[in-house]
Amino acid sequence: MPKAPPELEPASLSPSLDAPEGVFAGECARFFGGMAQVFGLPRSVGQIYGLLFASPDPLSFSDIVARLEISKGSASQGLQFLRNLGAVHEAAPAADGERRDYYRPELGLRKLMAGLLREKVEPLAKDGSAVLGQLRRASAGAHDEEAKFFQE
Repeated sequence: MPKAPPELEPASLSPSLDAPEGVFAGECARFFGGMAQVFGLPRSVGQIYGLLFASPDPLSFSDIVARLEISKGSASQGLQFLRNLGAVHEAAPAADGERRDYYRPELGLRKLMAGLLREKVEPLAKDGSAVLGQLRRASAGAHDEEAKFFQE
């Protein structure tokens, strides 16, 4: 049987995600982890989103760290990226008076794609106009045949 591409191989997740009640969450974390890698993002970013996607209730930072068995730094950076993207929102604090932040996923595909385009494509487009200006300046000093080729 052929081996799965690296981005689709199961990630090591907490044993609680392999228990019957956590299988759905584990599969979502694996799927979104692989999808994140397809877009050039760290696997943990997708795993965080997948875990939140599969959870009926908002999860705290410590819940995410424990269930995915990732470092606090990875969780913090991943949550920050997902918040900037608009893929994760802070949920209302728990009624028990705890001061922890809780997170829930954005489920709207349009908002997710807009955030991804804003974070990944917009910076490239801005750099593109500067690069075009540099190319125009570079081609201005070229000989006739080269200048014609560059302009085309």
